[in-house]
Amino acid sequence: MLCKLFAITFLVASAFVFTACDSGYSTMAPKETNVLGIIKHQPQSYAHTGPTSFVINTDELYTRKEFSGDKTTLLWGLVTIKDY
Repeated sequence: MLCKLFAITFLVASAFVFTACDSGYSTMAPKETNVLGIIKHQPQSYAHTGPTSFVINTDELYTRKEFSGDKTTLLWGLVTIKDY
């Protein structure tokens, strides 16, 4: 019984030691977030939007001097919110 408890404790402790954490700053990670096409967020994306999308620019909603260039698409491209 003590041997099994030691083995389980050792496995859990080794899992914590060998698990890597990069805090979200990985250079090879994808830079966009996509939730089943319902919400898609692309940081620093200055891509053109299609003619079938209802486009909302953030500079029309409120005044701001520093734009991030982010683009958020809702409902599979039906609504696009651009921050540029």
